[in-house]
Amino acid sequence: MRIVVFDQWEKLVALLKGIASGSATEKTQYGIVRVMPKDGRVSLTDRAVNNLAVEGGTTTVVMPDIVPGKARDFMLRVTASGENEIVFSGAEAFEGEEGSLEPPGDGETVVYFFTETAADVMLVARKVAERLEQ
Repeated sequence: MRIVVFDQWEKLVALLKGIASGSATEKTQYGIVRVMPKDGRVSLTDRAVNNLAVEGGTTTVVMPDIVPGKARDFMLRVTASGENEIVFSGAEAFEGEEGSLEPPGDGETVVYFFTETAADVMLVARKVAERLEQ
């Protein structure tokens, strides 16, 4: 019978756990992305918090591209000044409560939450974001 002693087994296991943990964290963390309209259009990034400032007029917001077999899930934070209209495109349908796609008012910040719940159907929730005093 031959016995092999591997003195660094715990170090190897710890290293593998660290690699696995880091990999899982990278894939589940959402990035924070600043998006800028060009010619009145802006394309959003999937698995991210998209930040957009609008200053009056109409802005067309384009959903991230479809990835077969994957659901899109992202946020859009809009800071508005002036009178704005936001047109959402890039999905077959949007679902949610009445008013979920309304643009923010002048001086308002609104966060939209998008989750694809069926093929090319986006569920939308809208929250007005106000600074909290501590």
